[in-house]
Order: sequence, then C-alpha cells, then structure tokens
Amino acid sequence: MNLSTTIRALSASILLVSGTATIAQEEDEGYILEITRVAVKMGHGAEFREALKPYHECLIEGEYDGSWSAWRNVDGNPNVYHFVSTMNNWAEMDTPNEVGASCWSEHHKEITSHAESASISFARHLPAWSGDAEDYTVVRLHQFRVDDGGLFGETVGAITSIMKEAEYEHLGDWYEVLGNDSNEPDYFVVSQYANFAAMDEDRAGPYKVVSDAEGEERADELWEQFGDALRDDWEYSSELLQLDPELSHSEDD
Repeated sequence: MNLSTTIRALSASILLVSGTATIAQEEDEGYILEITRVAVKMGHGAEFREALKPYHECLIEGEYDGSWSAWRNVDGNPNVYHFVSTMNNWAEMDTPNEVGASCWSEHHKEITSHAESASISFARHLPAWSGDAEDYTVVRLHQFRVDDGGLFGETVGAITSIMKEAEYEHLGDWYEVLGNDSNEPDYFVVSQYANFAAMDEDRAGPYKVVSDAEGEERADELWEQFGDALRDDWEYSSELLQLDPELSHSEDD
C-alpha cells in the first residue's frame, strides 16, 4: 500500500472516528464497528507510539468527543495495531470532524512515516447472538468464512440461544463483516478475558454447554451443521489481541 493510501486509511478511521465504546442499539440491528488495522514498520514501534502522543494531546485540547480503543497483536505479527471505534449508523460518516481533521493535518506526516500499511474494515454487531462482557483487556477473535449464510445463521442462532438459556457467562460478541472480499472473514466472534491470567481458567466451551443442556446428539447435529456452512478452502482463523490503554481515547480523556 502506498503512502497516500495509508494516509487515507488512517485518517478515515483513526482520526475521524465517532461514537463511543458502548452504544445503545435496537435488538434487531446493532452498532457498526469500524476497525483500522495498522502495520508498523519493523523497529519503528517506539517511534510510532511517540508520534501518536502529540496527536492524542491535540484531540484532548480540542475537546474531541469521539472514542476508540487500541489493540495490539499478541500472536502473529506483533507490529500490528487495531484501532476500533463504533457508530450507530452510516449517516454518522457524513458529519465532518473538524477537530480530528485539524489535528491530523498537523501530525499526520510523523505518524505515517512509521506505518508500513493500513486498512479499514466494518462489521455489524449482532446482539441476538452476543453476550454482555465488560472490563476485559485481552480478546481472541475467532474468524469464519461462510459458504452457506442461511445455514450458518440458523446454526449460530440455535447455539447462542441455548447458551443464553443456560446463562453461560462467557458468551462472546458476534459481528458480521460488511463489504469484505473473498479472502476476508464473513463473521467473527470475540471472546473476552479480564487479563491473560483469565485465559488459564477452566471455562466450559460452547459444545459442552450445548451438550449439557440438550444432549450430545443435539450438540453433534449443530456442530455438523456449523461445519457444513463454512467454506472448504479457508474456514477459520484467530487472532489474540491485548488492549493498549495508552493509545486508546475516550470522551472522558
């Protein structure tokens, strides 16, 4: 990705974001998640972080009212950051953010000089399938490419309904990716952990919850359906991310 594309990608999401970390939404249609994925040049991690600080301070001084959370890759490429914001609807993108634009104009050269690439993706939260986790600093993204969307939705809906009825406390947040290409996931679910130590806890997995609630035969049936709904060439991948509070921004900052 060339520098001009990187600038557009960064400015579109890191700098002109809107919304807050928690959005009230209708049950049948959740908020839109906006994710900017930035790959930092090898050996430029410290410089990238330092370059963001004056930009962050500029937003605070300008009383910027948007929020985002920053997440760093733990596995895979450790030089990748995910900057995440939310909006109620697409119409929010029509409203210019003068503070963000001004601060970006002042600081973008130093920031982008340390970025190797950047990309933007959008995803719709699916509240009917999701839990209500709070206060987590580590997440694992379970990502799926789907061949049969109808079967996938029917199966995940059945599994998560059973898990909710069983009052499973670790139900993750589900998202449908919007406008993805053939090499990107169609859906992902976010498993949340308070910290890394929480990953050592002996949590019951979805299969066990369903099996305990409705029997192994029903669990096997649903898991076979789930597998049938996925693509054969690349059906699943995962990423482990850690919250980076220093690079995050909230309306209260």
